[in-house]
Amino acid sequence: MKKTLFLFLLVTLAVSSCATARYYGGFTPETAGHDMVLMGPTSYQYYLDRDRQESFSDSLSALSETLIAGLVDQLGVPVSGRIDLDIDQKEEAAAYIRYLASRDPKERDQYRIPDILDQALEAEGCRYGLLLFAQGMTRDSKGYAKEVTKSALIAVATAVLSLGTMTMYPSADHFASQIFAAVLDAETDRLVFYNMTKPEEVHPLHPGPVRDELRAVLKDFLK
Repeated sequence: MKKTLFLFLLVTLAVSSCATARYYGGFTPETAGHDMVLMGPTSYQYYLDRDRQESFSDSLSALSETLIAGLVDQLGVPVSGRIDLDIDQKEEAAAYIRYLASRDPKERDQYRIPDILDQALEAEGCRYGLLLFAQGMTRDSKGYAKEVTKSALIAVATAVLSLGTMTMYPSADHFASQIFAAVLDAETDRLVFYNMTKPEEVHPLHPGPVRDELRAVLKDFLK
């Protein structure tokens, strides 16, 4: 399935048209500490070549997911475990987030969570699932996708090994990053929390900015 950068435009418009992206529905951060698991995370990362042709990158997306999962642990987000999503579940998670981003926050409690994600939670015996979705873009000035991937791998590896105190970065000159968070309630089949950051012109695999984005989107859950 082709994944396009149109989502960047869609979410930018959604942010500008709504007073706030944040939504609560019968749920408190204190509740999260008892029965909430991390779902994914899911990440769609794109590479823009020197001819400005975009392409989805499996390798950069996997690196982004590894980085975000590690930062969730470092930040102390109150999750009791993690559910690794398969390809179909990730596609559904991305489609669901895309849909929520286009809706008025006041209407978000009207939509049932996707069955495939509900079933994933129920299979683990958990009521709440923290769904994290990231999207981003990198562009190498010479157009060498392999070099960007290699550099990004080094950045993630050094950040994890040094707990974020030391990083190395890809030599790219155009970046974009955005992170979304949703809490799903398997008991009521409804969304109970939603938030998203505005699109940022930062490297989506740079641990510092990604950590800041996670802090912003999950600030209600952090001490």
